[in-house]
Amino acid sequence: MKHSYIDKYSHISSPVHKIDPVLKLLAALLIILAVVSQPSGRLLPFAIYGILILLLVLLSKIPLGYVMKRILIVLPFVLFAAVFYPLSLKLSDSSITLSIHHPEVLKGISIFFKAVLSVMVLVLLVSIEKFHHLLSALRRLKMPSVVCVISALMYRYIFILADESMKTSLARQSRTPGKLRQNRFKVIGNQMAMVFLRSWERSKTIYNAMLSRGFTGEFPSDKRKKMKVSHIVILCTFGFLLVYIRWMYPIHTLITGTFITIY
Repeated sequence: MKHSYIDKYSHISSPVHKIDPVLKLLAALLIILAVVSQPSGRLLPFAIYGILILLLVLLSKIPLGYVMKRILIVLPFVLFAAVFYPLSLKLSDSSITLSIHHPEVLKGISIFFKAVLSVMVLVLLVSIEKFHHLLSALRRLKMPSVVCVISALMYRYIFILADESMKTSLARQSRTPGKLRQNRFKVIGNQMAMVFLRSWERSKTIYNAMLSRGFTGEFPSDKRKKMKVSHIVILCTFGFLLVYIRWMYPIHTLITGTFITIY
């Protein structure tokens, strides 16, 4: 069966792909922390974050359309949160007049940008590195092994579930072509039960095969590669840039504005 793997662009050769997975995880965490902790009210920093993330996407050679499609999946939920936050305040207090410059409206816009940029970073992260390499990097960062093992098994078994779902759908369509006109919910329920049972049996077979090959409850870790000094320097420079945008830029703007006001 053909599946759309989340790391299908991890084989591309680009400057971003060559960076150690641990450094990629740390860089993604720094970006998300900077974006999420950005105070509401100033939209210019979000534009700078967006340009920075867009440059990383272009450097990684991942199709921008692919990233946008992944963002569209969560976009309705993000829009719901961003729009209904100021509207809920308006409904609770009818005397409030909402405008584009109203603090609560700016908070709603900030919620939108924070969510979209964070999802964009996560899509980029899982696209430029193989999933098992990311799990290995998490283990190197002292993540509990049980979390990594459960994540690895879930990632593998979800495709088994998708396989069985495709097979049962194909079998049902071959027996009852076209749209279901009668007992639709009964047929769909029976199909879901069959998918679960077949996936259960197949997963047990795979697990027994893993045990026969010496699986002890933890996947073997990859050989640790030494981090290049150049990559560490890039991460430190990137972190300093994020710190400047998040903390130093507002202070610099405030000092500059005060100086201009005085003179």
